[in-house]
Amino acid sequence: MIEKEQVLHETALKIMRCFHKLVMEKDFTKLTVAEICEATQVSRKTFYKYFKDKNDVVEQMLIKEIIVPMENLRELYINMDLPSAMILEWQYQQIYKDRKFYERVNAFTGQNSFYEFVLKHSSEIISKKLQPLKLSDLEHEYMTYFYASSHTMLLVKWMKDGMMVPPKLMASYYERWTLPIFQNYDEQSR
Repeated sequence: MIEKEQVLHETALKIMRCFHKLVMEKDFTKLTVAEICEATQVSRKTFYKYFKDKNDVVEQMLIKEIIVPMENLRELYINMDLPSAMILEWQYQQIYKDRKFYERVNAFTGQNSFYEFVLKHSSEIISKKLQPLKLSDLEHEYMTYFYASSHTMLLVKWMKDGMMVPPKLMASYYERWTLPIFQNYDEQSR
């Protein structure tokens, strides 16, 4: 059974690698599942076994390359009392390292866009971070949306502007703009 799961995982990774290469060569909006299958040398049935569509490939890559490692870092840093800007800086660095790819997938807007994926995952992360604060359910919901959407909009603007601001500076901006609020709530919850 482990061997079968490993093959399945390797196939999904192969699709992601080929997809990345194709996005670097072609406009994301014009890229088709048929082209991805041809480049990967897998059938459409195999593709759909792992992904709903090409946008799902983007989301799964985002989860694999940024969200999961960032959550792992967050767990490590919680115990070490390190600044949250370091985690944000790591996130910005990862996007910056593969900037052409992220700029290309960010160009697609609307349903199942990069923006929506980042907003969804940022909301989940921020909602967890707000759990220890003494907030009503309504305030928790709105505060989560406020910070998740502001972070997502800032990230997307940074990408659209060509990532001119260094990742470390972007992280420090966001930390400076948001940290006083979190500290204030944290003090109130004690």
